Amino acid sequence: ESSEFCTRHHDVQKDCAAVRAEIEVLRSERLAYEQEGIQTREALARSEAYCMAIEARVAVLETHAHRLEWQRQAVDDLAVQHILRTQALEAGARDDTLEDTGSSS
Repeated sequence: ESSEFCTRHHDVQKDCAAVRAEIEVLRSERLAYEQEGIQTREALARSEAYCMAIEARVAVLETHAHRLEWQRQAVDDLAVQHILRTQALEAGARDDTLEDTGSSS
């Protein structure tokens, strides 16, 4: 009976040692996962900040593109006005030339 007790006691001690070793492994893994979680959250924060910066840059570029479009439309309008004025002046000059030609004959 004493021998059986010693054997069981020894087995229990081995089991306890194995459980302690497993606990240490799990603690190490937990620390590694916590560290990985911290790094992941930091990477996410950097990514979100970068994304916000890109969104802000896109907004600036869109505003600039709208301004350029308005300027292009204004230039187009000025060009049309200039063409119409030129055509009116040319028509007036032709009329004057015809009147001069008609009155001199």
